[in-house]
Amino acid sequence: MGQQYPDPCGEVSELNARVVQILKPWIGKKIARGECWDAAALALNTIGAQWDGLYVYGRVVDVSTECIQPGDILQFENVVVEVRTETGGYREAFPHHTAIVYNVTGAGKVELMHQNTGQYGRIMGVTTLDFATVMNGQLTVFRPVPKIG
Repeated sequence: MGQQYPDPCGEVSELNARVVQILKPWIGKKIARGECWDAAALALNTIGAQWDGLYVYGRVVDVSTECIQPGDILQFENVVVEVRTETGGYREAFPHHTAIVYNVTGAGKVELMHQNTGQYGRIMGVTTLDFATVMNGQLTVFRPVPKIG
């Protein structure tokens, strides 16, 4: 049996709600150069959140005990996703990728806003991810936090 995930959060933090509010109008458009992390950078810089300017986007969320919220930021490192369907399925690799949670549809199931993907190219698009389909690699969930001082 795979890892169990908490149910979706009942409430979304103010910072997380602002991340989604900032990025939602960009769906179907390109942010900056169209790199995946440009979306996270735009949102975090706009709301004045704390991050390292690279790939640490706030506080790490322990998805085994904490719910995932819209506005959380996912960092993929050497992740392989394997989806099985009635017609076969597919595998997708994310060697180094950043995405933002747009919506939480169930325990461990999210819709992601991201760009620089195989499906949408350098345009911001929305895709789904079931954490149970992550076969290997490191998937880290970050929650935006305010800057100190």
